[in-house]
Amino acid sequence: MNRFVKVNFHLFCALSFFSCGTAMMDYFLVYPSRMIVGEDEFIQYHALLEAAILPVSVLPFFLITIQNALLFWKRPKSVTLTIVAVSMTCLLLDWASSIFVQIPMNLELNNGKDVVLIEKVMTTNWGRIVLEITQAVLVLVMMIKAGKDE
Repeated sequence: MNRFVKVNFHLFCALSFFSCGTAMMDYFLVYPSRMIVGEDEFIQYHALLEAAILPVSVLPFFLITIQNALLFWKRPKSVTLTIVAVSMTCLLLDWASSIFVQIPMNLELNNGKDVVLIEKVMTTNWGRIVLEITQAVLVLVMMIKAGKDE
């Protein structure tokens, strides 16, 4: 494996697991905590979460999407194009869900606490949970396959 392939692949794997972990914290801890925050504090709390999510979750997720795209051309020998494509499909479907479903609802929550909307955000996140866990499992499979190249 040449140096670029190795560095990109290792960073892709590390950031994929980091991204999955931050997403699970968000979905199973942060999102439910919105339910117990008081009405008076909610807008400020929600603004804090929205600002903090960019560097912690969105940026790493963006980077793994770019890195996954690079794997179409430069990847470890044992990592098939099919597994790279399935991984990318998971990432792109997650982006689509974020952009067209979750972000609009979260923007609406900028106006104040809405328990029904918070529940809807959490319910619609299940698709993203499945996609992100699937993508992380695919990365694990890629790591196992790439280990055979060395």
